[in-house]
Amino acid sequence: MAARTADKARAANDGTLGTFKYNCSMDNKMFAFAGIDASERHLAAISTADDRGAEALLLRKLAGKPDDEAAGYNSVILEWAVNPNGGNC
Repeated sequence: MAARTADKARAANDGTLGTFKYNCSMDNKMFAFAGIDASERHLAAISTADDRGAEALLLRKLAGKPDDEAAGYNSVILEWAVNPNGGNC
């Protein structure tokens, strides 16, 4: 999800997002878990040509989160992937 949201943020910035959506429900699950918002993630993603800016933001925000919280988040994302309720995200 981290790389996907960074890619979508850059595509949204470049006007090449197509039918996908940045700041959709799946993105928002990651934002909520990391304690960031879409604009903060967007700025971090476009700050570098690769994932370094977005990665640095996540590493700062996720530092110290317990492993069980990360496992819970991963379960939510995996469940969403199986049952996405339609739409492009």
